[in-house]
Amino acid sequence: MKFSVINFIIMYRNSIGLVLCLCLILTGVISIIYDRISKNKFITLCSLFVKKFGARPAEVLIYQDGGFFFSFMRDAFFIKALYFKENSFHTRGMDNEQIRFIKELPNQYTDWLRVKVRLSIIGIILLFMMLSAFYLPQFI
Repeated sequence: MKFSVINFIIMYRNSIGLVLCLCLILTGVISIIYDRISKNKFITLCSLFVKKFGARPAEVLIYQDGGFFFSFMRDAFFIKALYFKENSFHTRGMDNEQIRFIKELPNQYTDWLRVKVRLSIIGIILLFMMLSAFYLPQFI
């Protein structure tokens, strides 16, 4: 039998899937811990926003006490302002002055958002890799 990557994946798909599942669980645990740690940074960012604009954004007010599962929704306003341009599809309901304010903040106030986004991306990639290790060999 010729050795190839496909054959390797088929032969060891359960082990590969298990390792990816453990990595996914570890990423989830790290995300939960990081969410607890970054709660104070979120409060600091909100207080800076309130000083400048007088109130918290509606998205933040809705999800601010939602716990871990709504923490990404709570932070979505700041994440969209940080990553997307003014007047883009993703920032269409946001004030351009608010977007500029968030983009111009020093990194010490916004680094935790970048880490949170990266942890989420890693989790999504690991999830798809795990699912493909379990289910793709059946179709090959």
